[in-house]
Amino acid sequence: MTLVNVGTAFRGIIGPPIRFALRIYVPQEELDAEYAPAIPRALDPFEGGVHELTEQLSRLADPSDTPLPPAREPLWTIPFSAAPAAESRFVGGMGDFPVFHAPQRLRRSLRLFSDATMNDGAQLLPLLVPEKKVRDAAREISGELFEPLYTRESAYVVPLAWFAAFAMEDRVVSSHAGHEVHRLIAPADTAARRVIQGAQIVEDTALASAGPNADELSEEAQQAKAFADDLTRLGRWLGTFSPASLVCLDYGSLADRIQPDESPRDMEDAIELLRAGDQGAATAALRRIFQRWSSLAHLQSAN
Repeated sequence: MTLVNVGTAFRGIIGPPIRFALRIYVPQEELDAEYAPAIPRALDPFEGGVHELTEQLSRLADPSDTPLPPAREPLWTIPFSAAPAAESRFVGGMGDFPVFHAPQRLRRSLRLFSDATMNDGAQLLPLLVPEKKVRDAAREISGELFEPLYTRESAYVVPLAWFAAFAMEDRVVSSHAGHEVHRLIAPADTAARRVIQGAQIVEDTALASAGPNADELSEEAQQAKAFADDLTRLGRWLGTFSPASLVCLDYGSLADRIQPDESPRDMEDAIELLRAGDQGAATAALRRIFQRWSSLAHLQSAN
């Protein structure tokens, strides 16, 4: 497991190709001054993704270069109206406005590196990323340390909790260079409310199934409690952003084979069925999500 942990950290640093991202876009006034110089050159998400991939490939092609991403990189931007639910927010003469995403790849890479140093394979990390380069990189982003993280990433599959933030009405399909790009986009406060409500329902179900002795949960109840904890953490993160912010799930082209993805509907059904006390039907709804994503999950073992 030591080499696996180190390998996972290194893959996260160099930018593995099979990743899904949950990104937060905030209005200009909520961006820290640290990012202000990058606002005029902000890219749309497609251009931003191409820029990141090009930069990653350049690093991989030059073994003499640092494996860490750059400290300064372009912001991403979309209009608030990119969220299908945004139209209902434009009342009283309020017009559309741009929102921005700070990739923060170096900061997130250093967090992965820091987490890996707590594992048994910590002595192997300097062979992959020299300690001096890590220290120098940390100094470069010292101004970001008190800023929120605007991205959550996952390799190979989308975490189950993420689907609780969205509804099928949040689906957005756009075309770039003849290729369809699939995303889910919702106002951050709406997503936070959905997730927090879901967490409460799942936790109530876990406690109810525990019976009189809540300290001795069954395996099924323990799994439900762990899922409720995942939802709670996600809801707290989403809740730190204003109603003028958006949350976007970027699927990536790897998930094209399962589009249109109905996982948000299955998750919504599962939570409503749990609220109604029908655990069997709720389990069936969640099983549909697992079955839909199983082929992608198997790629992790194959890789």
